[in-house]
Amino acid sequence: MRFRPGLQAVLLVSVAAGLALLPLGCAALNPARRYEETARQLRFSLDRVEPKVELAFPLEQSRLRLRLEVGVDNPTDQRLRTRRVAGELRLRLKEDESFIGTVTFPEGADVAAKGHSTLRVDVVFGQKGLQAAWGPLSRAVLRHDLATWTISGEARFEVLGIEFGVPFRARRESGE
Repeated sequence: MRFRPGLQAVLLVSVAAGLALLPLGCAALNPARRYEETARQLRFSLDRVEPKVELAFPLEQSRLRLRLEVGVDNPTDQRLRTRRVAGELRLRLKEDESFIGTVTFPEGADVAAKGHSTLRVDVVFGQKGLQAAWGPLSRAVLRHDLATWTISGEARFEVLGIEFGVPFRARRESGE
């Protein structure tokens, strides 16, 4: 079998390109993979839980507002932008842990390269939400009992049309 010179050149270039990409691994073939690896290096912290009771008359119109700030430390050189960040907020008092609610942060938060970014959200509980979690909330917010606030969920990203998520968990102690 005889190869034509043009076909020989194409084959040689193809083999050379394949060998050149081999040491680079999957990241060269799938650039979104690099972003996913970057997202897995993010460190989340629950920087602030600021409760505020808003009393009203009639009492059924009273509300509890929680200002949450979740910090995101990015040790890499790659800037990321979230698509969606959501999680479950829980409160632990001694041995009792209570589900407080589901929290969704505003879409499209920037996560700076080699820096600290903050995701902020206000969670408002009306009478129904307050009744369901009143026991632990009143102990943590009004009586200032020792408590541990925990949020665990997933941060979703989209890069080059590929969506992926990384789990996160953050906690903060409060009380006296």
